Amino acid sequence: MYTADFAYARAGSLAGALELLAAAQARGEDVKLLAGGQSLLPMMKLRLAAPETLIDIGGVGELKGVTGGPAEGAEGAKTVIGALTTYRELERDPMITATFPAMADALAVLADSQVRARGTIGGCIAHADPASDLPAVLLALDATVTIAGGHGTREALLDDFLTGIYSTDLADDEIITAITVPAAPPGQAYEKFPQPASHLPLAGACAAVEIKDGTICRAGVAVTGVASRPYRPRDTERILASAPLTPSLLASAAAQAGGAEQGGDVRPLSDQHASGPYRLHLAEIMTLRALQRAVERASGNSSGKAGER
Repeated sequence: MYTADFAYARAGSLAGALELLAAAQARGEDVKLLAGGQSLLPMMKLRLAAPETLIDIGGVGELKGVTGGPAEGAEGAKTVIGALTTYRELERDPMITATFPAMADALAVLADSQVRARGTIGGCIAHADPASDLPAVLLALDATVTIAGGHGTREALLDDFLTGIYSTDLADDEIITAITVPAAPPGQAYEKFPQPASHLPLAGACAAVEIKDGTICRAGVAVTGVASRPYRPRDTERILASAPLTPSLLASAAAQAGGAEQGGDVRPLSDQHASGPYRLHLAEIMTLRALQRAVERASGNSSGKAGER
């Protein structure tokens, strides 16, 4: 199917993009931002989205690249990822691979090579697909989103920014400019059970743990593909926190991954690909696998090397 007719404008800078966005909205037009286009264009072809104007921000160089990270040597160092950085660029960035092995896991199994070459991290966050790989990793790592708009710049925790199926806290006149990830422990892993055709997770889980003297002193867990948005199973994190590390502990914590979401019980998605109960079952299994591999990496076990399957 062909898309509906639309106007097209190309921005050369962030300031220019914001001006184009404001002008289109002042004319009362339904406007969408085009980054990699890997999600928006298929929706337009299916007439699930029919913007009157597309503003292409794909060439805005100031929104690309990775800065910061542990190389700065300061305690509490952060890594800032430009919103237009592609999956392929992240996959090939040695600092990302070394510092965030869970992100390397997700990038290695994310969609296909064409999507990885064009899709962007900011576009992924803005699209808010409930079955998406990277948001789970970023949630578990306590990422924040930097957003620019007509009234200035603001930051939001990713956990607050994602609000539902294809729904976020992004206002009509705002653009995601960067994702910031704080320093993270080396004990990280991402696991997913993919839908065979789309490679999207029927359930995926990211775990990030820090271990001292045989005790988990820090734990972040996030699940994707199961509910209306990626979520952090808080009961799982509470069970892991400050607990002596044992196999039964990991199993007990993983069992909560499909059972309790911050603010209430998980309401699982159910469609032709998988029922709700099956997704919850997969969430438990993927969380256990992610925790086991994260613990291996935290312990320095080389078999937990990023990207290995």
